[in-house]
Amino acid sequence: MSGLLIAIAAAALAGSGQVDEPAGTQVPDAEADTQVSGADSVADSGADGPPLPQRAADSSESLEVSFLAGVWLPRMVGKVALDDGEIQVNDEFELNRSETTLNLELAVRKNEFWELWFGGFDFSSTASGPFRGNGKSFGSLVLNNGTQYTSRFEMTSVATDLSVAVWRPFADGHAREQGADNRNWNGRYIADLRFCPQFGMRYIDVDHTVTTAGGTERAGGEWLAVYAGLLLEMDYRPQERTWWLALLRIQGSFAAGPALGGDGGTMWQVRAGATVQVTEALGFMFGYRLVELNVENGGYTLDGGLQGLFVAGSLKF
Repeated sequence: MSGLLIAIAAAALAGSGQVDEPAGTQVPDAEADTQVSGADSVADSGADGPPLPQRAADSSESLEVSFLAGVWLPRMVGKVALDDGEIQVNDEFELNRSETTLNLELAVRKNEFWELWFGGFDFSSTASGPFRGNGKSFGSLVLNNGTQYTSRFEMTSVATDLSVAVWRPFADGHAREQGADNRNWNGRYIADLRFCPQFGMRYIDVDHTVTTAGGTERAGGEWLAVYAGLLLEMDYRPQERTWWLALLRIQGSFAAGPALGGDGGTMWQVRAGATVQVTEALGFMFGYRLVELNVENGGYTLDGGLQGLFVAGSLKF
């Protein structure tokens, strides 16, 4: 009789849904989902320890200003003429000595994509002594072998150009898509190669004076060269932070175009160099600069230019 009562009570409790779950019953679905989510979080954080530190945001997405102040050591090469004949400036006028020239350059860069560059210099060279040639003239002056003369050549120039990085094979979307890790400790690219079309203009003022016992002739002119070219630039940054190198930048550019003013002409130029940034702010540069002209103004013709090494300090902010 007691067994029958127990069976009836158990059946009633089962019908009301209040029966306790046995010890081996499965965890409800909601609780199981919570446990799986927690497991996924642990897996994401790294099975061997605490979550890995995140790299700094890419600081290339910013405005960067670089200032170069240095010494250019150009020498003049080529030939000049006034009205008739040609005189070699390096052999006959002996204006081919390297002259210490202050050269200033400023570059403003945005997002490692475009760069606006400014530069300028003021060059002068003077030679005097017996003329080494025969039967030459510079305007009204007759220059024979041994004629005592003084020749002073001056060139002042300022320029500006815009370059745009149209192809960067080591940037996002190229090497990194193939699994390469090209970011260093502060989020910058370890290697970055940029191919940049370049467009700009250069103002040039030339003043050439020659004096002999027979008098003085002064010639020259002003021109504005509008040019286009290509800038190739490669950056390297150490993967880990170092005290002696933040950036190595190697760059070279070539540009050419017509020279407007006077009787016209052409201009071409080369800029090349390697910049070592010891810190992100301070560094130094060793390079080469060339400005070549083939221009005319009145009876004056200049087919030559300046070329030489360039050493500068670099300040970047």
